[in-house]
Amino acid sequence: MDLTLLKTFMKVATLGNITKAAAVLFVTQSAVSRRIKLLEDAVGQPLFERTGSSLVLTAAGHLLMEKGGKMLDLEHEFLLGINTGKDKEKIAFCSTPSLGIDRLSVVLTSFIADHSSSVDLNCVFAMPEEALEGIDSGRFDLALVEHCDEINLKGRIIYPLPDDEVVFISAPSLGIGEDITTIDRLMRERLYLKNEKGCARRFIDKNLHNLGRSCSEFSTVVFFDDFSFILREVLAGKGVTFVSRALFSDILESGRLRAHRVGDFCHFRPRTLILARQELSLHHQHFIDYLFAEFGLARPANLAGDGRTNVVQLLAGNRPLAV
Repeated sequence: MDLTLLKTFMKVATLGNITKAAAVLFVTQSAVSRRIKLLEDAVGQPLFERTGSSLVLTAAGHLLMEKGGKMLDLEHEFLLGINTGKDKEKIAFCSTPSLGIDRLSVVLTSFIADHSSSVDLNCVFAMPEEALEGIDSGRFDLALVEHCDEINLKGRIIYPLPDDEVVFISAPSLGIGEDITTIDRLMRERLYLKNEKGCARRFIDKNLHNLGRSCSEFSTVVFFDDFSFILREVLAGKGVTFVSRALFSDILESGRLRAHRVGDFCHFRPRTLILARQELSLHHQHFIDYLFAEFGLARPANLAGDGRTNVVQLLAGNRPLAV
């Protein structure tokens, strides 16, 4: 079996999306589709069922995921064997918890799988203040943060990423009007949040403070550090939550949940990639490529070269900001 085709299949199956797989693999969408077709021809059975924009594994696809993973593990063991004694480059990365755990988990897994023979990746999930402290001390090479509230980025090498839209979410059974609603209507419900000191809590507190209100005005506030639990409770009509729209995008599109905005709320929080230094190794560049792909950004044309790229060149057209 052609390992290039197999790796492409595994990436599509893991990401569940041809567009994202193409971005991570740095090939066109048509190239990914062609590879999947060649693999399906070789197997003699379809590997995915295509329902609109969604891809669902067939029985043959599930079997290939299991067996193909073992084949790639053998390849990995072989590469480790022939690279024994070579030093691995270390990359220290920090992200705010909800972004890192819930949005970037697939990105981190993919990068580790593709570069485990040459890179040791150390990931830390922390609040923005700790991320900045780690950048300043040299503990982290790069950090990706969501702005919970005001943070000082003055004099830092930064790259703005697309803002995160944070909305209230409820089940249709609660009867809350779609799209725009009032904070008074929402406060009649139980509020589910993931962490008492997390970014979502700080972001909602900032918005409520500007309105002269507080979280204590909700019927009840429940903190539970597991989105699957919160999702089940909200789907059952037991309350509302305040989260990134992207986390629940599929289920929102299905109509099983509704997203709500409050007229006087700021529903968009900035995201920023912060770099500790201007000189980046080739592996650091590759890691940033994976991050860009997750946010639907085109890979910068000049993010390549002899292994060392100046950040000013890296962000040409989107120059670093000193704010």
